[in-house]
Amino acid sequence: MAISIKTGAKTVAKYTGVLLDFLDNTNAKLRPLANIPLIGDTIGDVQDLISMLHDYYHGSYKKVPAVVMLGTAVIVAYLVSPFDLIPDNVPLLGFIDDALIINLVIQLCIDKELDRYRAWRAGLETQEI
Repeated sequence: MAISIKTGAKTVAKYTGVLLDFLDNTNAKLRPLANIPLIGDTIGDVQDLISMLHDYYHGSYKKVPAVVMLGTAVIVAYLVSPFDLIPDNVPLLGFIDDALIINLVIQLCIDKELDRYRAWRAGLETQEI
């Protein structure tokens, strides 16, 4: 039996709460790395992705396409996978391969939705002022 993207997205959304706890912890660990050249922008994208999923899970951001959920799953799977192009214990270089893979996935399937999310979030912030 083939699983459709919609069914897969619903399954991912169902377990998003568990993932969000993991991602929130990851977000806290990534904060100090946000100012490092070469990987800082990627860290910012991941932090915005985590915020988008958090807002989606809590119902304030209404539409996240299935391809974004799939891309997010790929990123999380790569980050938690014990297999890396360059082991994470190699100082700085261990993060560069992660950044490259994350950037690739973001550019392929998440980038436009992140732009929409950032515009939506900026609109909320201006409404609060």
